[in-house]
Amino acid sequence: MDDDTLAPFVDALASALIMMVLVAIFFLVQTATSLTASAKLATISDRNIDEEKPLFTPIIYRDVVEYDLEKNTLKYIVNFKLDDVHKDMIKSKMDGAKSLKITVRSNDDKKKSVVNMLSFLRAMSLPAGLDVKTEVLTSNSVLSSLTWEVTQ
Repeated sequence: MDDDTLAPFVDALASALIMMVLVAIFFLVQTATSLTASAKLATISDRNIDEEKPLFTPIIYRDVVEYDLEKNTLKYIVNFKLDDVHKDMIKSKMDGAKSLKITVRSNDDKKKSVVNMLSFLRAMSLPAGLDVKTEVLTSNSVLSSLTWEVTQ
């Protein structure tokens, strides 16, 4: 056989090999991502095992994990959506405020923290004249936290 008759077979073999490599890389990346996510979920709870609060599952990644309205703090995993009851309670604490400082502590990307902060500000529907200061800090905890300080 000469080169002209073998060329289509070599091209097909090379294409099949490239596809197999791409599929293998896809599965490796997917496995690495799922291992990272499962490791994150395994270390989510910073509490002792004997406490009665349930551990968190990936189903609640959009929920606020813990509200502490006395300390003006809420904790979440990836991002959050405030329910109407807590949104009204937080708004009532901010009534008549002259300035507001919001701090996000997270081990996630800074862009994700900024998006969460903007989501919180949009949910609060703050008045136009309010002085708002923001700060994004890094944290080692799997749980991210958003705190706010109100100056009357």
